[in-house]
Amino acid sequence: MVISDIQVIRMSFPNDEWDLVRMHSDDGAAGWGEISSSMNIAGTAAFIEELRDVLIGRDVRDIDLIMRDIERWEYPVRNDLRTFRCAVSGISQCLWDLFAKSLGVPLRTVYGAASVKSIPLYANLNKALRRDRRPEVLAEHASKAAAAGFSFLKCTPFDEIRPDDPDAPLDPGIERIRIVSGSAPISRIAIDCHQRFSRFTLARMVRRVLEEFGNPYWIEDTVYIDDYDTQRLIMEDFPEVRFAAGESAINEMQLLRTIDSGVYDVIMPDVKFIGGPGAVLSTSRTAELKGRQVSIHNPNGLIATAHSANLTAALRHAQPLEFPFMAIPERSQYSSSGEAIDSGRYVFSDFPGLGIEIGREALREFGRVFNNGYWKEF
Repeated sequence: MVISDIQVIRMSFPNDEWDLVRMHSDDGAAGWGEISSSMNIAGTAAFIEELRDVLIGRDVRDIDLIMRDIERWEYPVRNDLRTFRCAVSGISQCLWDLFAKSLGVPLRTVYGAASVKSIPLYANLNKALRRDRRPEVLAEHASKAAAAGFSFLKCTPFDEIRPDDPDAPLDPGIERIRIVSGSAPISRIAIDCHQRFSRFTLARMVRRVLEEFGNPYWIEDTVYIDDYDTQRLIMEDFPEVRFAAGESAINEMQLLRTIDSGVYDVIMPDVKFIGGPGAVLSTSRTAELKGRQVSIHNPNGLIATAHSANLTAALRHAQPLEFPFMAIPERSQYSSSGEAIDSGRYVFSDFPGLGIEIGREALREFGRVFNNGYWKEF
């Protein structure tokens, strides 16, 4: 099975966008990847177009060799450039999907997790609420997610906080946590800070949360990812709290520094940024060996969710996988085989490869293809 073509596809929905990679093989199969949130999709797509010559005609079973050639494609190397790393990650996802299809087995089987039938999910409440932050909508979504059986709920409450503003008000964020706590105990609520805090404001926030609610499931992305000194001080002051980070790492070395810092309990690699499935597996193994837990970052579409679910199945001490609850309520219908979410769990199919593909009707209705610098309709 050799690579015959590769495309970058943008699917535009009323409330979200999915940026996808589709790799074709000579026997008619397609491998899928997702590169959403690259911050510059035209730049990422241009990299993938330029890499066509490295890819066309290659055997999909030579994943390591192909990825090595891509990583060394130009000098100087571009491993610290987000657009390039997203391109690498999307290509890697496609190759793993095609590799499993060439064997006729589900992707999780390739990772050594053939017997896993489902994995637990947690509900990211923020993705669906980016354009409507009304308290009553937050309360409604939290209630529905809890009723649907998700392992825990994650909110992103501190819209008003900025790292350079020590006087930013905590009260609005505390009130949002209070709203979510109407649907779940604080032990089942994670708090995502989006790196908005400084040492002073973070200490104030953590203290208030503990005093008013108790200990949350975890507190995520508290400060700038490389500000390990601040995070270490906070961790020492609040040893009972679990802290999570890692989603912004765009290569394995960045994530390894986060793991080795010893200041985060839960490590959150993202298959779209870090270099694809192989990079997620290798760094996750390292994290687990060092006593950390892993929860793959995944606020995105069908394809990234499927890749992240297959990877989660193979982890030894995995935390539940992130799911963008109600961001696109009808998203399952955009797959040719459907996305099975049941009682807060991702249920695997036994189809070869990733187990899911974007349907033709959805591509025609919502998709555009990147070609020579322009987006064209299907």
